[in-house]
Amino acid sequence: MNWKTLSIILMILLVLETSFIAWGYYLVTKEESQIKECYYDICEDYPQAWFENEICYCYDYGLTGEYVVAKTKYMD
Repeated sequence: MNWKTLSIILMILLVLETSFIAWGYYLVTKEESQIKECYYDICEDYPQAWFENEICYCYDYGLTGEYVVAKTKYMD
């Protein structure tokens, strides 16, 4: 294998690796912004919040003093 072929293969691998890192960074920052929106904007009047599978759950105290789901919102 000559050096030109090897350099082309390495450049392709570098571009693929960089694109996967950028994609992962985008997904993490998107989820973090959704979590912040859920906790601080949507559920600001409730004592507890949870974000899972792009759904924001707001919890409030029930009659027995335990948390019950008071509000949900799908965050696409």
